[in-house]
Amino acid sequence: MSNKKAKKSKKKKQQQKQIKSKINNNPFWKDQSLFFPIAAVLLITFVAFIPSLWNDFVNWDDPKNLLENKNVVVFDWPSIKAIFTETVMGGYNPLSIFTFAIENALFGLNPKVFHFTNLILHLISVFFAYRVLLLLKLNPMIAAFAALLFGIHPMRVESVAWVTERKDVLMGAFYFSALFYYIRYLQSEHKKKFYFGITILLFILALFSKIQSVAFPLTLVLVDYYFNRPLSDQKVIKEKVPFFLLSLLSGLLGVYLLYSHNTLADYNEENVIFSLPERFLIGSYSLCTYLGKFIFPWKMSPLYPYPQTLSTLFYVAPLGFIAFLGIILRAYQKDIRWLVFGLAFFFLNIVFVLQFLGAGQGFLADRFTYIPYFGLFFILAYGLNYLMNNKPNLKNGILIFAVIYLLIFAGMTWKQNGIWKNGETLWTQVIESNNDKSSLPYRNRGYYLKEQGNLNAALKDYNKALSINPDYGETYVNRGRLYFDQNKHNEALADFNKAIELKPELDEAHINRGATYCVLSQFDKAIIDFNKAEELNPKNKNVFLNRSLLHQTQKNYPEALKDYNTYMEIDPYNPEIIFERGLTNRILGNLQDALDDLNKAISFDSENGRYFLERAKIHNAMNNIPAKEKDKQSAKKYGVVDPNF
Repeated sequence: MSNKKAKKSKKKKQQQKQIKSKINNNPFWKDQSLFFPIAAVLLITFVAFIPSLWNDFVNWDDPKNLLENKNVVVFDWPSIKAIFTETVMGGYNPLSIFTFAIENALFGLNPKVFHFTNLILHLISVFFAYRVLLLLKLNPMIAAFAALLFGIHPMRVESVAWVTERKDVLMGAFYFSALFYYIRYLQSEHKKKFYFGITILLFILALFSKIQSVAFPLTLVLVDYYFNRPLSDQKVIKEKVPFFLLSLLSGLLGVYLLYSHNTLADYNEENVIFSLPERFLIGSYSLCTYLGKFIFPWKMSPLYPYPQTLSTLFYVAPLGFIAFLGIILRAYQKDIRWLVFGLAFFFLNIVFVLQFLGAGQGFLADRFTYIPYFGLFFILAYGLNYLMNNKPNLKNGILIFAVIYLLIFAGMTWKQNGIWKNGETLWTQVIESNNDKSSLPYRNRGYYLKEQGNLNAALKDYNKALSINPDYGETYVNRGRLYFDQNKHNEALADFNKAIELKPELDEAHINRGATYCVLSQFDKAIIDFNKAEELNPKNKNVFLNRSLLHQTQKNYPEALKDYNTYMEIDPYNPEIIFERGLTNRILGNLQDALDDLNKAISFDSENGRYFLERAKIHNAMNNIPAKEKDKQSAKKYGVVDPNF
């Protein structure tokens, strides 16, 4: 080695040693050279995501995870226990559901609160990503650049702006903090047991946030490699055992739950079946797409529906997949540790979501890159760090390019947040991005428009969905409901019949056809449909709601009471159903039960005048006149008066 190269290498090692010393010995918040860069990064990231704070919930998983989740409604021990022992939509992400329950208990279902929490968790992830980059021996300003890219890259938007994806940002906060403390464990002479213990704890919390964190133990092996630890050393191997065991258990549980809820499939919504080799083509194409979108995220969409047929690009994609692995292997042979670390970090954290096994409604998802892109950000930062130190004549050009690049990304992120404003903006973007490849976005936008009262526009979307896929039973159910709301009962009945013809096991079709028969006074047919729906899905609360109304119409109050009781076993927190059960109990003379029901209904909705008036009638029947008069005044306060009482 020449003297010039030796001096250069010595100087570089001294710089890295100084950075490491500064990181390890100085309190982070007291070192301006470390603290101010990340403070600026967090501020810019916050500003880029401000539009998300004015977004609503969207009709894509938000209802089932949050709005309709009975375990979120009441924050008590039975609900908390259920959160950690039950799944939602086949997934086990209890920690994110637990945070929803806390927010609802404190602030109600205010979308601004939930979006704000997502943004704060994202900022925590950015903060710890920066701290990790420093520990990986990057210059503070370069680390800040990479952290800012992590923060404002447009592919982050889905994870931050979609409330359901709380699991991404929550996982990120625990994942990167666990990684930070593991590196501290490696580099510190003291408190090693503390750092190791907190790493395990944070990893467990990451697993409870999202199953994708099962790749964390592999990341730890990469960290060991990066810092030149002997991977075959018994101590190094033993310390990974608890991490790999936790990952294995979590991974097996996740696959089992996906399988048991029929979420794993070899076909898409349009019933196009993909073989195992085709799954490899899809996974290879996904990997190449994620790499390309890292550089510039073109044509982003909340949903990338599976194609009807695989284009030429899918068949070419394995070449890119093999070339990518070849680069990692070559870098390993050349001992280019920073390149191996960054590329392998990306690969090991993305490989489990490359859809080699079918899961979900799309074969790509922006949110899947939340953790994996860190490896690519590191490579970019390391390369810039090298150029800034060794090519000073390029410094100004690099700075100009970096500023322009970041400004473009910040603008794209600001705009992308608006796509998640509501169900209409969300599904409109999916439709515009995917050129009528799937009926799902039309069906979902139609549902949103129907809920907003725009029935004509909703009908157009349902008709379009059926033109794309005329054999999807659920679409007929949705259009049938719309016809029902328009009092077009014959048209509704025809759609429900078609849905049952296509999919006899569709319980919602039987329920809605039963409701239509009720309106048409064909009660015998209605009861057959309700009973069939209960047979198909005894946990569908809508069965018991509709059948109870039928029993009430026929003045069969004992049977109505049975259905209310069953409904409340499934959903014990619906005040309207509790109120209706109270009415039925009063009619049956069960005055104390009726009073208990009305007390409970009022505890959930204390501004409903009907509830107070009904309780006044119960007090009157129980000769509790002072309580009766008090409730009558409360009912009047909320605009409900019965002149005959």
